[in-house]
Amino acid sequence: MGNGKTSTKHTVLEILRESRAAVSGEEIAQKTGVSRVSVWKAVQALQAAGYDISSGKNGYTLTKDICDSLYPWEFGASENLIAHFPQTKSTMIEARRIAECEEAEGRQNARIVTADSQTDGHGKNNAPWTTTKGSLACTIITKNRIPVAHSQRLMMAAQIAWAEVLEKSAGRKFFVRWPNDIWTAQGKTGGILDELSASASVCRWLNLGIGINITEKPERFSEVSDCVFPDGTAITRKTLLFQFWKEFKVLETLALEDSAALSDRWNSLCCDIKKTVCLTDADGLPTGKQAVFNGVNALGFASLTFVKETRIFPPGTVSFVKTKF
Repeated sequence: MGNGKTSTKHTVLEILRESRAAVSGEEIAQKTGVSRVSVWKAVQALQAAGYDISSGKNGYTLTKDICDSLYPWEFGASENLIAHFPQTKSTMIEARRIAECEEAEGRQNARIVTADSQTDGHGKNNAPWTTTKGSLACTIITKNRIPVAHSQRLMMAAQIAWAEVLEKSAGRKFFVRWPNDIWTAQGKTGGILDELSASASVCRWLNLGIGINITEKPERFSEVSDCVFPDGTAITRKTLLFQFWKEFKVLETLALEDSAALSDRWNSLCCDIKKTVCLTDADGLPTGKQAVFNGVNALGFASLTFVKETRIFPPGTVSFVKTKF
């Protein structure tokens, strides 16, 4: 998943987690193969990040851990993929900056942008997205040079990955809904927002902003919302994100192939197939029209049957009202 190397911060933290007694800086330096000064700097950085590490005559002790941390060093050899912000306006904004800097500098930067808190998160139609306590807010940066017309295939890959990972983790059924939602039978659990930059109709980068309600649902939309672990018993965000990333990378490869296998898999996870839906326009306003949702084609475009005809709609041209089922 990463570059195979771990940082001093990761190694120091693992040593302290495994020891009940204090560990001297000299012992940590020997185990990590770095200087005592490097160990001291790593401890300082961990303390600044919120890990309670005390220092005494016998060495360092981890007196209070961060149980659900998304800092890069928590991901071990994969930490080079992570850019974490304790608080930011939006992971989408940070991911856009990273992707654009990468284009200008010609080097690879982070691929997953995470945040504990977003002050200006948004979903489809610029609707505010509330980052509930303990929820997962992140953006995936992809650099596949694919036609813009094929970009929804990456959205489908992300939806499938999340639905399958969450089902395995929570022991509940999760569904995908067109064009960008994750639901349970009780309500919406998560959403994905895409943003891309293109030239000559080919993507330069495509980012997928993800919001998942882990143990709480937003009060504003509580009647149609759900969370992954309603009983409050959850595995860590780090574990969920790591599992998603592994599954997404497999599905990303499938999304780049000229195959209907991805859309077939998406359709098998969709709860709206062959149901009558009430259509809305691109701004989310009701159109007064109804149609039967047949699923998506290989590009992720919706197939809708009206009274006299069946038509195909790309994402962004039409949507439909989603309710509990």
